[in-house]
Amino acid sequence: MTSQKMPVIFFGRLEERKGLCTFVEAVQLLDPEIKSRVTILFLGKVVPLYSAELSHLNSQQYIERELGTHFSYEILSNLYSSQAIQYVQDLEYPVVCLTSPQENFPNSALEMGQLPVNLVVSDTGGFRETLQLVNRESGVYWFKPKDSHSLAQALSQALMNYFQTPPVCEQAALEQLNQRLLAQKLEYIQETFSQSSILEDSPSKITIALTHHNQGKYLIDCLSSIEAQTYNEVEVIVLDDASTDKYSQDMFEKAHTLFPNYQFIQLDSRLGLGAVFNHLIDLSTGDYFLLLDPNINLLPCALEKFAEAAGQSKATIVICPRKEIGAVDRIVNFSGETLPTILKSDIYGQACALFSVPFLKKFRPTESKDIHTPIWEIIAATVATGKKIIYYPYPLYEYRVTFENTIPKGDPLPREQYSLRNYLAQIPPSDWSPRQIYMLITAIQQLQSQRQYSQSEVEELRSQISNLQSQLQQARNEAEQAKTRTEAMETSKFWKLRAKWFRVKRTLGLPTDE
Repeated sequence: MTSQKMPVIFFGRLEERKGLCTFVEAVQLLDPEIKSRVTILFLGKVVPLYSAELSHLNSQQYIERELGTHFSYEILSNLYSSQAIQYVQDLEYPVVCLTSPQENFPNSALEMGQLPVNLVVSDTGGFRETLQLVNRESGVYWFKPKDSHSLAQALSQALMNYFQTPPVCEQAALEQLNQRLLAQKLEYIQETFSQSSILEDSPSKITIALTHHNQGKYLIDCLSSIEAQTYNEVEVIVLDDASTDKYSQDMFEKAHTLFPNYQFIQLDSRLGLGAVFNHLIDLSTGDYFLLLDPNINLLPCALEKFAEAAGQSKATIVICPRKEIGAVDRIVNFSGETLPTILKSDIYGQACALFSVPFLKKFRPTESKDIHTPIWEIIAATVATGKKIIYYPYPLYEYRVTFENTIPKGDPLPREQYSLRNYLAQIPPSDWSPRQIYMLITAIQQLQSQRQYSQSEVEELRSQISNLQSQLQQARNEAEQAKTRTEAMETSKFWKLRAKWFRVKRTLGLPTDE
């Protein structure tokens, strides 16, 4: 690395869920002058990428493909954590980027927040709280998670203040904090081992609820993927929500014959997704609840992974990426979000997630036939009440996407949004998480600030319009004056004689071009 270059560091495992792709895209968006003055340092382990379009590459190959010879960069993948931290400390005025979009307790923020370096940080759950632990506010530039343009803007601002060294806590205070966090970590590890030993004696029971309406084409495939699971503590309930086509009715009867150990329920009149969801919860005798539809096929050992993650973490929800097949071929990730973000759109769509049954019985989704987003409501309630959501990093199921059932882009109808607000309003205030209340208040304040900023822009625009109108009126006046002078000239003796002279020249065949 040359001394003239400004070091910009991607700090963390080189993978998509840590924001690698967003970071690389942001670097490519930087101003050409800034690009020529920076060197990019990737401090993290090289790993295979898992999204469908990048699954043939590892992170080093992806970086080489995207940055090529157009950037100065270096990949340092063999450093231990302490070595990587020391490496950053030894650099002159580094800018460290923490780009993970997932809500967690990021050790990277705790480590980098203690160093006198400028930070460009994803504004997602966990980072703010962690930096507050070390009283770190100065030299921090926030960007919107998964938004490469926002990251490029924040990075540009940090580089403009390149030579500024932000103040950090005194070393004694940091050592006390680290000792306290280490003690808490050891305590949590001990609790986890204790819980794991209990789980070995009493594994959690999972209720798998499969619902369908006129979806008989893939019903047997879905049930076969359940039958192939090796986890034993399972009950399976298959519910036909009053299918009307003969084929789906026949496939339901055939499934009943093929899988006699499962419970089959056929409704005479359609209830709708929310009411069916609640009905199945009432029938459940499990500790956890997994809702499927015929387009879902569980991957091998999916139930073990779900149960293990739920048991060890005591989470209310376990969710994993969705592997889409059929009309599309891709992996969709569900990262941690704050309540204001969740309220905007149904980002979880057709997510297959494991839910705690006691939580579902307390926060039952809306039963209106016009509302088809029970998963959205349950996840919103989990976030609002501060319950734990665990994100398993790899897909545990495939979702078959056809041209008939293409998953919506996440923009709900106003009635779904209105229903969700009413649903959340029914949660008692005592159940709300203080953090989520704080996030909502912050979002309101930001909207108010944006509104004030917009009003100032409107006033400025009005002023510009007024100036333009004045200039236009002045131009009209000048044009009117010119017209008056021209008319006066045309009525003078000189112009009359001039017109007669041109007529004579035309008669004589002489040139008339002057």
